[in-house]
Amino acid sequence: MHLLILPVSCILFILLRSLFHHDLIINLWILVWAVDAFIVVLTVISIFQLIIAIRKKRHPRLGILLAALIVSGSLSYGTDLLKDLGLQLRFYRLKPEYSEIVAMLQSGSISQKGTHHGIPYKSENEPEFRVSFSWGGIIDNWHGVIYDPSGRIMRCNKSDPRFPGQGPRDDEELGKIRMIFGGTLYKAEPLGNYWYLCWFT
Repeated sequence: MHLLILPVSCILFILLRSLFHHDLIINLWILVWAVDAFIVVLTVISIFQLIIAIRKKRHPRLGILLAALIVSGSLSYGTDLLKDLGLQLRFYRLKPEYSEIVAMLQSGSISQKGTHHGIPYKSENEPEFRVSFSWGGIIDNWHGVIYDPSGRIMRCNKSDPRFPGQGPRDDEELGKIRMIFGGTLYKAEPLGNYWYLCWFT
């Protein structure tokens, strides 16, 4: 049984690290690399431990655990699949509260900026009605969800302002879109029904 403790713990660490990766970056910043290093070291130790145990034929199901460990590690560190899943799960968990805030803003029953049910929000009416829900960040470097019925927020993906000179130049409308809610908008991903996950710098 003790052979299973470390590999199973590593798989759990890997999955949690992926699902909450953006939260770790926001809260730990550069220290997130220490977390990754810790997980990688434990994973390498677990892999060698499992290989030795398999060669000694201590447990017939250790091969399945080894495969699960390798697959989870590959998905976590080699792709954004689990990270994206974590972001989407967070959004859908908060979506009912977000939708309620948007409806109250549209009816004029709450102020354009504030906190409702513990959720901070900001809204803009010019040139378009939009609402932002921050998921954290440092100064003007932040990411979060934006409600944009116009859908024009997706235009920000035409070029990356972090690398000027690469891609087409911003026109007047795109320049205004980039400056919404503070910071400079450089990436937006659709979440469905006018909701977008956005990154600012």
